[in-house]
Parts: sequence; C-alpha cells; structure tokens
Amino acid sequence: MICIVGDILTDVTLSTTPFKMRLGGIAHAARGLWALGVDYAIAYFAPTYLDGEIEHYFNQIGCKRIHKIGNVTGSPYTMLIKEVKEVGDQGYEFLYRDCVKIEYFDEEANHLQEYDELFAISGNYNFNFVLDHCRQNQPIHTDVANNVERVEQLPSKKCFKTLFVSTSSDLFKNNFTTVEAFFEQFKPYTERVVLKENRGGSRAYDFNARELYNVPSQTSTIVHSVGVGDVYDVTAIMATDRCFEDSLYLVSWVSMHYAKSTFVDNIHSSVQGVLKISADKLKSFSGCLLPWEKRQNCNIYVAAPDFDFVETTPIDILCNSLAYHNFAPHRPVKENGQMTVNAPKNERQRLFHGDMHLLDQCNMLIAVLLYNDPGTLIEIGLAAQRGIPTLVYDSNKIADNCMLTELPTLVSNDLDEIIAKVFTEYSKQYQNGTL
Repeated sequence: MICIVGDILTDVTLSTTPFKMRLGGIAHAARGLWALGVDYAIAYFAPTYLDGEIEHYFNQIGCKRIHKIGNVTGSPYTMLIKEVKEVGDQGYEFLYRDCVKIEYFDEEANHLQEYDELFAISGNYNFNFVLDHCRQNQPIHTDVANNVERVEQLPSKKCFKTLFVSTSSDLFKNNFTTVEAFFEQFKPYTERVVLKENRGGSRAYDFNARELYNVPSQTSTIVHSVGVGDVYDVTAIMATDRCFEDSLYLVSWVSMHYAKSTFVDNIHSSVQGVLKISADKLKSFSGCLLPWEKRQNCNIYVAAPDFDFVETTPIDILCNSLAYHNFAPHRPVKENGQMTVNAPKNERQRLFHGDMHLLDQCNMLIAVLLYNDPGTLIEIGLAAQRGIPTLVYDSNKIADNCMLTELPTLVSNDLDEIIAKVFTEYSKQYQNGTL
C-alpha cells in the first residue's frame, strides 16, 4: 500500500460565488487515488481543529489508515486562491505562513516504515523528519512544488524513485536553462524526474533507462486546476501495470478529468472510464505538446486600443497571463509609441510601418475588443487574411457583427478559453515543425 505524506490545508476559492471551501494539500492526491481504485493511507500535518473533519472526509474517500505525524500551530493552515484555472498567476495567499510551527510525533511517524512506498509532497514540514522514519531502500516519490527553491535544498539522505517538478515552481524558475541541463542536476537525487509543463504537456527522463519521454496534455474546458498536479503525480506512480511512458499518457487523461469537476463522484466515474481504454488507444489520440522554452518563439501581436486615455486592465491581464506561460506578447502601442493628437503624415507613416513590421514578426494575433476601435478591427482582418491564428478576447461581449464573429479563429469572452487556444494552436505549429 502507498502512503501519502504532507500538509492538509483548507483551500478557499475566491473567484466563485459563494466562496468554495474544501480540504486541500494532500487531499487532492487522495481523491486521485480513490478515483483510480487504489488502496492508500495518509500521514499528515495539520492544526488540531481540522482533525475531526480530516478523519471523517478521508474515511469517505477510501483511506485505509490515517496517521497524524505533526500538529500545526500559529496558522489556520488556510490557502486563499484568487484564480482557480491557472490562466495566469493563481494568486495563492497562505495565511500566516511565516508563523507556522509544527510539533512532530515520532511514534506515529514510525508507521511510515510499514508501507510499500511513500509519496511525499514538500511543504512546511521538515522533510528530513519524514526520511528519518523511513526504512532503508523504501521507495519514495516526491513532488517539490513547495518550499524548495534550489536543487541543493533537496534531501540527500536517500535517492527518490520519482521526483516531480512543475514549471510554476520556484525550483524550476530558478534553475532552468536547457531541459538536458535541468534534468542532469537531479541525477544524484532520483531515478527519474518528471517536468510538468501545465497545458503544454510533460517531459520525463529515466536515468536508468537513459530515455527521454515527451507526452502531450489533454486540453478541455476545465473547472479548476488546483491539485491537478498532485493527481498527476499519484497516477504516474500507481499505474504499475503500464510502462513508464504509457503511465504518463494515462496521467494526462486522468488529470484532465480531475480538472473538469470538484465533485469526487463525477471524477471517480470519469477516471474509471479512462482506465478501461488501452494504452495504445490513449497514445493514438492527439494532444497538446509545447515545451516551455519553445514558447518564447511564440510571438503574439496584441491588437487593442492600448492608449493612455483608455482603461487597459483587460489587456494587462491578458499579457500577464501569456507571459506567465512563457509566451511572448507584443503590445504595438507600447513598443512603437502612441500617436499624438493631430499627428503629421510622417508620424502616422512611422507608426503604421512600425506596427506592420511587428505584425510580420508575429505568428499569432490576439485582439482585445474593449470597444469597436477601427485600428483593432483592421488588424483582425489583416491577420486573418494572412492565415495566422487570430483570436478575439471579447471581454465586454460586444462582438455581434457576423464578419467579426466568423472571420477570426476564435471569439470568446473567457480568458481561459483564449489561453487554451493559444496552447493548442502553437502546439500544432510545434508538432508540424513550423515553430
């Protein structure tokens, strides 16, 4: 049996009305294992006030044994989440995070030795406390999404079986240069490393087999992305009836279904359906594959009335979201300048040619339709005529003219849908060798 080790928090989603509150931390991985039909136990750190709810909830989702190995004081262990779909930065706010104190329970932690393998998600606790209570050569998998900023901070006492890293983590952002160099620095710490690249798929390296795997993600309309990475991890670990590469293909489908609902019965039903599909069949479906570093070649012309006399918040949000995913948005008014009132011919010509040159350098256009700005509308037509993907972010829901609704690749007032389309369109270019 596998034991999941880590923090249990209260997740509070601020973008829903009313706010949605549920157990987070390792609870997400537990939901994933229950959906997979896998027996599991938990060893957790949490404040006392959560203990009763934790025991009741985990008994409902198939947990076989519950060990509290640390008591948290000084913090309510509550995570506020501003944006749940990871369109951009999700705005996590961990309340009183600097005040956390943990009392460790050695007797309960000794039970860790009884399990076939462990999956530990790094958090506020001392990782070495967990390792000190493991038996020698016990298989341990870990996700270092939290509280690890440098490779040197990884525990060196044991070699992990699988180490998971996300492109949203500080460890990735502080250490990535090339994928080969990134993977190589983990060689002393793990048998295999998995890089989760959000909607762009994943890459994994098996040091024993000396194999690099590239696996696409499955994109669909989602409800949330919170905890999806943890479900990804446990699926990859527990798909023992499949080879490592095949397990990663299964992972992409299970993760997609977890992101489509916050209701565990719906997730369980969907995942059980996926498990009935053969590995070869899953691999035959297309998906989104777009490595992190390739996204800097994705130059996006942002057509919009990006003027100093206009409220440009929707433009700012779009560009920040694109930059968060490592795309390269270009704002022509910011890069080439804003036309002055009653501008002379030579200034108009300079700005026009500058914008047209910038459009020539880009391989996608996203228009932000704040109002029916003539320049924005013309640029939509130019991009569509050139055959490059043309997306319209209609944040104010004003697109009703049939030329405007039918000419672009996509018109949507949902920023999540816009970002997802950016991934899928560029994935086509990357997989076709044109990016």
